[in-house]
Amino acid sequence: MRVRHKLGFTMIELIIAIVLLGITMIPLGLMSIEFVKAIPYSRDLGIAQELAKTEMAKINNLSYSDSTLDDGYDNTASNYEGYLYDLRRTVNYVSGWNNNLKEVQVRVYPSGVTVNPLTNLLAYVADVSFGAGSSGGAVAGGEADSLVVFGGSISGSDLQNITLENTSSDPITITGVRISFSGGGGIKLNTITMDSTERWSGTASSGTTITLDTSFALSGSTTYSNTGFFSFSKSLSSVSSLVFIMGDASETESYPW
Repeated sequence: MRVRHKLGFTMIELIIAIVLLGITMIPLGLMSIEFVKAIPYSRDLGIAQELAKTEMAKINNLSYSDSTLDDGYDNTASNYEGYLYDLRRTVNYVSGWNNNLKEVQVRVYPSGVTVNPLTNLLAYVADVSFGAGSSGGAVAGGEADSLVVFGGSISGSDLQNITLENTSSDPITITGVRISFSGGGGIKLNTITMDSTERWSGTASSGTTITLDTSFALSGSTTYSNTGFFSFSKSLSSVSSLVFIMGDASETESYPW
């Protein structure tokens, strides 16, 4: 009499297989959960950092005596720049500097949250005066103090999406730029566009000061998002310096990309 043996799994083998599968799947499941959580956090962190940089750009254009830079200043702006994030700016004198140096702290939180900021930046504002630079220097103050420049990126042969903001209640005017750049051999600047209007066209080398064919008047207390476009003849590697020249001959700081 022949005995047939059926092939299959015993209960113990099944239990062992289930346990091993569970040991393998638990860490994979935890990793997946953390990955899913990281996606919105990375998005929030990126937006928060850009908003903090925007605020720092505004601070950079304020005078030392501005009321929003007073010692003890503490203000939270809800839904900053129209985004669902709150921005808190605090200002304090730095000890040992005879009230000539202030520490400015900028923190960005998700809307309604007051702890654990997404980003935290520090800047120091000094009450000092500088003479003209060895090369004659830019003319400080004036309309240039009211122009805030942020954003922008290089894409192919373009410097694009530069946001310009007039923080003054009075209108200001951009009449020209001075720009230094690098890229493909023989690269030239060809056009400058602001507020959807071509302001200049031609052929300009790196380091050139350009007077716009059509000046750009910015209304008071107005932000022109993604308004600045600079087109070049060849692929652009970097812009080492971009200075905006204003209608009153004042000039902004140098902006790099």
